[in-house]
Amino acid sequence: MTRHPRPEALRGLLAGLAGTLLLLALWQEGVDHVFSGRGTIPSPLQIARQFAGDGLALYLASAAPTLHTALVGWLVGNALAIALAFLVVAIPPIERPVLQLGAVSYCLPIVAIGPVLIVIFSGGTPRIILSALSVFFITLVGTIAGLRSVDRSLLDSIHAFGGGALAKLREARCRAALPYMFAALRVAAPAAILGSIVGEFMGAEGGLGILLINSQQGMNYPRTWAVALFTTALAGIAYLAIGLAGNLLTPWARETHANLAGETAERAGGMLRAAGIPVGLQVLVSACFSVFVVLLAWVLLLRVFHVSPFIGKGPADVWAYLSDPNSGAENRAALWGESAVSLRDAFLGLASGTVAALVAASLFNVAPTVRKMLMGPAMTLQSVPLVAMTPLIVLIFGRNLPAIAVIGGIVTFFPTLVNLTLALDRTPQDSIDLMRVFGASRLETLTHVQIPNALPALFSSLRVASPLAITGAMLAEWLATGSGLGYSIASDVATSDYDALWTRVALATLFSLTLYQGIRYLERVTIGRLMGAPST
Repeated sequence: MTRHPRPEALRGLLAGLAGTLLLLALWQEGVDHVFSGRGTIPSPLQIARQFAGDGLALYLASAAPTLHTALVGWLVGNALAIALAFLVVAIPPIERPVLQLGAVSYCLPIVAIGPVLIVIFSGGTPRIILSALSVFFITLVGTIAGLRSVDRSLLDSIHAFGGGALAKLREARCRAALPYMFAALRVAAPAAILGSIVGEFMGAEGGLGILLINSQQGMNYPRTWAVALFTTALAGIAYLAIGLAGNLLTPWARETHANLAGETAERAGGMLRAAGIPVGLQVLVSACFSVFVVLLAWVLLLRVFHVSPFIGKGPADVWAYLSDPNSGAENRAALWGESAVSLRDAFLGLASGTVAALVAASLFNVAPTVRKMLMGPAMTLQSVPLVAMTPLIVLIFGRNLPAIAVIGGIVTFFPTLVNLTLALDRTPQDSIDLMRVFGASRLETLTHVQIPNALPALFSSLRVASPLAITGAMLAEWLATGSGLGYSIASDVATSDYDALWTRVALATLFSLTLYQGIRYLERVTIGRLMGAPST
């Protein structure tokens, strides 16, 4: 029997198309009548003419090296993540250390570690590593979540018929994991492109990142926008293609909207909670283990790859840089000022993105028509590689705090919007009906019932977005403001000041881990109090 699209799906598609056309029309009108004198914001028609004049060959030639390193990094990072996920299921005691390793890799700011990789490795290896790091955590989480999602009764049935661990893996766990795995692979595709372009910004002979920077420096604004939008289109195509493959290969599964990072973080602390350990101690133990993993990986990196002591600085070298009797005080003062700027920028981006996502999710819930029109374009923009949009944001907002707020807000906005929208939709119907019985308006129901019910999703989104906020802040500092840790790291590479470089990279990583664990602690305490559970 042939299936036809449901009328609701068709109406949703048409509404999304109408929303996209409306945004393009507003963009065109805004450029023609509001921003016409600035010149830094070309209209859609100007961008289209620039793209046509340049020819598709120019963009494809630049895309080839970017996509090559992104693809290799995507394959390597995902293969390692999937292998470790299967190993975790086969050997449960290693689950917590593996998950902590994944969280640490996620918290490494690629803008900070990129220069270190550039000075250690040659050729395209740094870009491949950055792409692999960008995809590793989300795929590890998705695969573990999928392997753990199998119906326990199905496993019991296979065991009753004499099936062993291999049969359970083949017949049940792999099938259950596929939808989650494809959901993770879909999100990982734009992330791999982001890692590749960040590497190109730090040194490469060609690629979309190089074309983007050259266009911006040459003040060819239509081409700058064309390159950024072309990069976004490539990321979107990869995102949609993997999603389509997942739908075709897993027709039995409904669309997976799992908060993958949130689920895994909860599993990482599951054994500690089961043992009755207080929340504060749980987070402290987790944070200490994360720092231990970073230090161990740091030392192994220098020794395994035989990095020259002139370039590679270990923890002892960083301590000496900070405690030197002659220059230590000056070094600490400089780092303190830069750290204050970077943390301010990260919190500004995190706060602006969260507030915007909360407002948008509330609007979508109260006005379903607006949601149908704008949710599609918003989901499409989720696949935008941030580094490709940063030069455009700088052109529009300048090199100041508004640019930082937008750059940092983007990385927070989209995951938070998706999670909050889903959480608001999943509010128990009984609670909504009760508010209606008491005569509450839709807005009152939203603020008194739905938003409190969505707090777990909000905290999970903040935890996922917090390392990205650090990355966004450092990216803005590097490419826009010329201050903070991001700019100083780039300067250290240019001047070959490797002691300062490794110290700043270590600080950026520490801040990312601390912010991640701090939000995790606030989440546990807040949700625990709301649920009436003790927090200590």
